[in-house]
Amino acid sequence: MGMIVVTGGTKGIGEKAVGILKEHGHEVINVDILKGDITADLGTAEGREFAVSEVHKRCPDGLDGLVCNHGIAGLPRHKASYILSVNYFGAVQVMEGLYGLLKKKKGNCVATVSGAIFTVKREKYMVHHLLTNCGDEKRISRLVDTFPIHDDLNAMYVSSKVALAAWVRRVSASWAISGVNINAAGPGGTATNIMEGFRKPTEASYYYPMPVMHSENRAMDPATVAQTLAFLVTPDAKGINGQVVFCDAGASAIIDTSRYF
Repeated sequence: MGMIVVTGGTKGIGEKAVGILKEHGHEVINVDILKGDITADLGTAEGREFAVSEVHKRCPDGLDGLVCNHGIAGLPRHKASYILSVNYFGAVQVMEGLYGLLKKKKGNCVATVSGAIFTVKREKYMVHHLLTNCGDEKRISRLVDTFPIHDDLNAMYVSSKVALAAWVRRVSASWAISGVNINAAGPGGTATNIMEGFRKPTEASYYYPMPVMHSENRAMDPATVAQTLAFLVTPDAKGINGQVVFCDAGASAIIDTSRYF
Protein backbone atom coordinates (compact mmCIF):
# COMPACT_ATOMS: atom_id res chain seq x y z
CA MET A 1 0.00 0.00 0.00
CA GLY A 2 0.97 3.67 -0.11
CA MET A 3 2.81 6.24 1.96
CA ILE A 4 0.50 9.16 2.77
CA VAL A 5 0.95 12.36 4.79
CA VAL A 6 -2.00 13.91 6.60
CA THR A 7 -1.71 17.36 8.15
CA GLY A 8 -3.98 18.12 11.09
CA GLY A 9 -4.48 14.41 11.73
CA THR A 10 -4.65 14.42 15.53
CA LYS A 11 -8.35 15.17 15.91
CA GLY A 12 -11.57 15.82 14.01
CA ILE A 13 -11.75 15.11 10.29
CA GLY A 14 -8.01 14.56 10.06
CA GLU A 15 -8.01 11.91 12.77
CA LYS A 16 -10.77 10.02 10.97
CA ALA A 17 -8.88 10.28 7.68
CA VAL A 18 -5.76 8.81 9.29
CA GLY A 19 -7.82 5.92 10.64
CA ILE A 20 -9.52 5.21 7.31
CA LEU A 21 -6.25 5.28 5.39
CA LYS A 22 -4.59 2.93 7.89
CA GLU A 23 -7.56 0.56 7.69
CA HIS A 24 -6.91 0.36 3.95
CA GLY A 25 -3.32 -0.63 4.58
CA HIS A 26 -1.56 2.68 3.97
CA GLU A 27 1.31 3.96 6.07
CA VAL A 28 0.37 7.41 7.36
CA ILE A 29 2.46 10.25 8.79
CA ASN A 30 0.46 12.76 10.81
CA VAL A 31 1.82 16.33 10.83
CA ASP A 32 0.12 18.31 13.59
CA ILE A 33 0.83 21.02 16.14
CA LEU A 34 -0.36 18.60 18.83
CA LYS A 35 0.72 14.96 19.18
CA GLY A 36 1.76 14.52 15.57
CA ASP A 37 4.18 11.94 14.22
CA ILE A 38 5.86 15.16 13.14
CA THR A 39 4.95 17.96 15.53
CA ALA A 40 5.08 21.39 13.93
CA ASP A 41 3.22 24.70 13.89
CA LEU A 42 2.32 25.19 10.24
CA GLY A 43 1.33 28.77 11.00
CA THR A 44 5.03 29.67 11.12
CA ALA A 45 7.74 29.58 8.49
CA GLU A 46 9.97 27.59 10.84
CA GLY A 47 7.28 25.01 11.48
CA ARG A 48 6.56 24.51 7.78
CA GLU A 49 10.25 24.18 6.95
CA PHE A 50 10.72 21.63 9.71
CA ALA A 51 7.69 19.58 8.68
CA VAL A 52 8.63 19.49 5.00
CA SER A 53 12.23 18.62 5.83
CA GLU A 54 11.17 15.78 8.13
CA VAL A 55 8.86 14.29 5.53
CA HIS A 56 11.66 14.37 2.96
CA LYS A 57 13.94 12.56 5.41
CA ARG A 58 11.36 9.89 6.16
CA CYS A 59 10.06 9.41 2.62
CA PRO A 60 13.01 9.78 0.22
CA ASP A 61 11.34 7.50 -2.32
CA GLY A 62 8.26 9.70 -2.59
CA LEU A 63 4.65 10.01 -1.44
CA ASP A 64 1.54 8.30 -2.73
CA GLY A 65 -0.74 10.94 -1.25
CA LEU A 66 -1.02 14.15 0.73
CA VAL A 67 -4.12 15.18 2.70
CA CYS A 68 -3.59 18.84 3.59
CA ASN A 69 -6.32 19.05 6.20
CA HIS A 70 -5.04 21.30 8.99
CA GLY A 71 -6.89 24.50 9.79
CA ILE A 72 -8.20 26.73 12.56
CA ALA A 73 -11.39 28.65 13.20
CA GLY A 74 -12.01 32.36 12.92
CA LEU A 75 -11.78 35.31 15.25
CA PRO A 76 -11.69 36.10 18.11
CA ARG A 77 -10.01 32.82 19.06
CA HIS A 78 -6.92 33.61 16.95
CA LYS A 79 -5.32 36.72 15.48
CA ALA A 80 -6.43 37.51 11.95
CA SER A 81 -2.91 37.08 10.58
CA TYR A 82 -2.43 33.70 12.26
CA ILE A 83 -5.63 32.35 10.70
CA LEU A 84 -4.27 33.20 7.25
CA SER A 85 -0.83 31.84 8.12
CA VAL A 86 -2.20 28.47 9.18
CA ASN A 87 -5.05 27.97 6.74
CA TYR A 88 -3.59 29.45 3.57
CA PHE A 89 0.15 30.03 3.70
CA GLY A 90 0.77 26.93 5.80
CA ALA A 91 -1.25 24.75 3.43
CA VAL A 92 0.25 26.16 0.23
CA GLN A 93 3.85 25.96 1.42
CA VAL A 94 3.45 22.40 2.68
CA MET A 95 1.91 21.28 -0.61
CA GLU A 96 4.59 23.06 -2.63
CA GLY A 97 7.28 21.63 -0.37
CA LEU A 98 6.05 18.05 -0.81
CA TYR A 99 5.19 18.31 -4.50
CA GLY A 100 8.52 16.80 -5.50
CA LEU A 101 7.83 13.71 -3.40
CA LEU A 102 4.36 13.36 -4.91
CA LYS A 103 5.88 13.55 -8.42
CA LYS A 104 8.12 10.57 -7.68
CA LYS A 105 5.12 8.28 -7.21
CA LYS A 106 2.53 10.24 -9.20
CA GLY A 107 0.52 10.60 -6.02
CA ASN A 108 -2.63 12.61 -5.39
CA CYS A 109 -3.17 15.63 -3.16
CA VAL A 110 -6.31 17.06 -1.54
CA ALA A 111 -6.75 20.21 0.53
CA THR A 112 -9.63 20.68 2.95
CA VAL A 113 -11.39 23.98 2.32
CA SER A 114 -14.95 24.69 3.47
CA GLY A 115 -18.53 24.78 2.29
CA ALA A 116 -18.36 28.43 3.40
CA ILE A 117 -16.57 29.31 0.16
CA PHE A 118 -19.91 28.75 -1.55
CA THR A 119 -22.42 29.91 1.04
CA VAL A 120 -20.89 33.01 2.67
CA LYS A 121 -21.12 36.45 1.04
CA ARG A 122 -17.73 37.87 0.12
CA GLU A 123 -18.00 41.36 1.50
CA LYS A 124 -16.00 43.74 3.67
CA TYR A 125 -12.59 42.59 4.95
CA MET A 126 -12.37 39.65 2.55
CA VAL A 127 -8.74 39.34 1.41
CA HIS A 128 -8.81 36.24 -0.80
CA HIS A 129 -7.68 38.20 -3.86
CA LEU A 130 -4.70 39.55 -1.95
CA LEU A 131 -3.74 36.04 -0.93
CA THR A 132 -3.88 34.60 -4.42
CA ASN A 133 -2.59 37.59 -6.40
CA CYS A 134 -0.11 39.16 -3.99
CA GLY A 135 0.87 36.33 -1.67
CA ASP A 136 3.19 38.39 0.55
CA GLU A 137 2.53 36.85 3.95
CA LYS A 138 4.23 39.54 6.03
CA ARG A 139 2.55 42.49 4.32
CA ILE A 140 -0.89 40.90 4.32
CA SER A 141 -0.50 39.92 7.97
CA ARG A 142 0.29 43.48 8.98
CA LEU A 143 -2.77 44.69 7.09
CA VAL A 144 -5.35 42.26 8.46
CA ASP A 145 -4.22 42.76 12.05
CA THR A 146 -5.40 46.37 11.73
CA PHE A 147 -8.97 45.30 10.90
CA PRO A 148 -11.61 45.81 13.65
CA ILE A 149 -12.36 42.22 14.61
CA HIS A 150 -15.93 42.88 15.70
CA ASP A 151 -17.09 43.79 12.18
CA ASP A 152 -16.70 40.38 10.53
CA LEU A 153 -15.59 37.44 12.63
CA ASN A 154 -15.55 34.97 9.72
CA ALA A 155 -13.85 37.04 7.00
CA MET A 156 -10.33 35.72 7.64
CA TYR A 157 -11.42 32.09 7.81
CA VAL A 158 -13.51 32.32 4.64
CA SER A 159 -10.80 34.36 2.87
CA SER A 160 -8.23 31.68 3.61
CA LYS A 161 -10.46 28.89 2.33
CA VAL A 162 -11.61 30.72 -0.82
CA ALA A 163 -7.99 31.53 -1.66
CA LEU A 164 -6.90 27.95 -1.01
CA ALA A 165 -9.56 26.58 -3.36
CA ALA A 166 -8.47 29.08 -6.04
CA TRP A 167 -4.81 28.11 -5.59
CA VAL A 168 -5.64 24.43 -6.00
CA ARG A 169 -7.47 25.13 -9.24
CA ARG A 170 -4.65 27.33 -10.58
CA VAL A 171 -1.92 24.73 -10.11
CA SER A 172 -3.98 21.66 -11.03
CA ALA A 173 -3.11 21.60 -14.74
CA SER A 174 0.64 21.99 -14.25
CA TRP A 175 0.66 19.39 -11.47
CA ALA A 176 -1.31 16.92 -13.58
CA ILE A 177 1.34 17.11 -16.31
CA SER A 178 3.68 15.50 -13.78
CA GLY A 179 1.07 12.89 -12.86
CA VAL A 180 -0.03 14.59 -9.63
CA ASN A 181 -3.73 15.27 -9.26
CA ILE A 182 -4.80 17.96 -6.80
CA ASN A 183 -8.30 18.77 -5.58
CA ALA A 184 -10.07 20.48 -2.72
CA ALA A 185 -12.82 19.10 -0.50
CA GLY A 186 -15.50 21.47 0.80
CA PRO A 187 -17.18 20.05 3.93
CA GLY A 188 -20.52 21.26 5.16
CA GLY A 189 -21.25 21.80 8.84
CA THR A 190 -19.28 19.04 10.56
CA ALA A 191 -19.27 18.13 14.24
CA THR A 192 -15.78 19.36 15.09
CA ASN A 193 -14.47 21.94 17.54
CA ILE A 194 -14.42 24.57 14.77
CA MET A 195 -18.22 24.42 14.67
CA GLU A 196 -18.72 25.21 18.35
CA GLY A 197 -19.37 28.90 17.71
CA PHE A 198 -22.23 28.14 15.35
CA ARG A 199 -24.52 26.59 17.93
CA LYS A 200 -27.53 28.56 19.06
CA PRO A 201 -27.06 29.82 22.62
CA THR A 202 -30.16 28.10 23.98
CA GLU A 203 -30.35 25.03 21.74
CA ALA A 204 -28.29 22.05 20.68
CA SER A 205 -28.92 22.68 16.99
CA TYR A 206 -26.86 24.77 14.57
CA TYR A 207 -27.59 28.00 12.72
CA TYR A 208 -28.89 27.61 9.15
CA PRO A 209 -27.59 26.17 6.82
CA MET A 210 -26.51 23.79 9.57
CA PRO A 211 -27.39 21.10 10.32
CA VAL A 212 -26.60 19.71 6.89
CA MET A 213 -28.08 16.35 7.84
CA HIS A 214 -31.54 17.89 7.75
CA SER A 215 -33.54 14.72 8.24
CA GLU A 216 -31.72 14.03 11.51
CA ASN A 217 -31.20 17.63 12.76
CA ARG A 218 -27.47 17.21 13.21
CA ALA A 219 -24.16 18.21 11.73
CA MET A 220 -22.15 15.80 9.61
CA ASP A 221 -19.94 13.22 11.25
CA PRO A 222 -16.20 13.88 10.67
CA ALA A 223 -15.83 10.36 9.28
CA THR A 224 -18.17 11.22 6.40
CA VAL A 225 -15.87 14.01 5.23
CA ALA A 226 -12.79 11.90 5.92
CA GLN A 227 -14.05 9.25 3.49
CA THR A 228 -14.02 11.87 0.74
CA LEU A 229 -10.50 12.99 1.60
CA ALA A 230 -9.24 9.42 1.68
CA PHE A 231 -10.79 8.63 -1.70
CA LEU A 232 -9.31 11.70 -3.39
CA VAL A 233 -5.74 10.58 -2.63
CA THR A 234 -6.22 7.10 -4.10
CA PRO A 235 -5.48 6.05 -7.70
CA ASP A 236 -9.23 5.52 -8.18
CA ALA A 237 -9.63 9.33 -8.13
CA LYS A 238 -7.27 9.99 -11.06
CA GLY A 239 -10.16 11.24 -13.19
CA ILE A 240 -10.76 14.12 -10.78
CA ASN A 241 -8.44 17.13 -10.93
CA GLY A 242 -8.70 20.82 -10.11
CA GLN A 243 -12.12 20.44 -8.51
CA VAL A 244 -13.78 21.54 -5.30
CA VAL A 245 -15.69 18.44 -4.23
CA PHE A 246 -18.46 19.57 -1.90
CA CYS A 247 -19.18 17.08 0.84
CA ASP A 248 -22.08 18.92 2.46
CA ALA A 249 -25.12 16.64 2.04
CA GLY A 250 -26.57 19.17 -0.39
CA ALA A 251 -26.40 22.32 1.76
CA SER A 252 -24.87 24.34 -1.08
CA ALA A 253 -27.63 23.22 -3.43
CA ILE A 254 -30.28 24.37 -0.96
CA ILE A 255 -28.76 27.84 -0.76
CA ASP A 256 -28.45 28.26 -4.53
CA THR A 257 -30.31 25.68 -6.58
CA SER A 258 -29.21 27.05 -9.96
CA ARG A 259 -25.47 27.23 -9.32
CA TYR A 260 -23.52 24.11 -10.13
CA PHE A 261 -19.89 25.26 -10.06
